[in-house]
Parts: sequence; structure tokens; C-alpha cells
Amino acid sequence: MSVLIFRLNGASEEEAAQVRELLEQHDLVFYETSAGRWGISVAGLWLLDEGQKLRARELIEQYQGERKLQFEHWWAEQPGFLMGLWRSFSARPIAFVLTAILLLAILFISLSPFLHLAG
Repeated sequence: MSVLIFRLNGASEEEAAQVRELLEQHDLVFYETSAGRWGISVAGLWLLDEGQKLRARELIEQYQGERKLQFEHWWAEQPGFLMGLWRSFSARPIAFVLTAILLLAILFISLSPFLHLAG
């Protein structure tokens, strides 16, 4: 009997491809289902042999643990929010200021009907 081993809903294409490759490298026979036309079905990777579930689950959990560590390492190297803003400003100050003005104008136009109700 088939058993769902990995849900593809919400997984990036890169992660899905790496899990497929991992299963193939370890000779685990699986098939893939899509979410369907309206995206309401279960998109996933299914094992044909339920007896391989434990082995496949261990491989996927090990892979996801390594992926988590890579992401945490990458995230730790990213600049903070304020440093990101400063870099954006210093790279293109005129575009940064014009974008900020445009965002403030949109915010004012969006909120002005509600501000008149309060006053």
C-alpha cells in the first residue's frame, strides 16, 4: 500500500527536487501527485512500499536538519533591517527617497478617509 512520505504543498521546487534525488539515490521507489487544477488535492511524494517508510523518513529528516542548519547559517550572515535600509539608501539615494515619498503618499491617501471620520 502506498504511503505519503513528503508533502510538496509549500515546499520550494529546489527542496522538492533534492528530496526526489535523495529518494532515487537510496533506491526508494516512489511516485508523485500534483495539487490538481484547483490546488486542493495533496501534492506529494508517495512510497510504493510501506516497509521503506522508516528508512525514507530518516533520510528526509536528516536532509531537512542539514537544510535548516544551512538556512540558519545564511540568515546569521544577513545584515539587520536597518543595515539593509542603509545599504539601499547609500546605493541609490534618489530612488530610495522617491520610493519613500511614494509610499507615504499612498499611505496618506489610503488612510485619509478614516482620519476625517475620526476628526
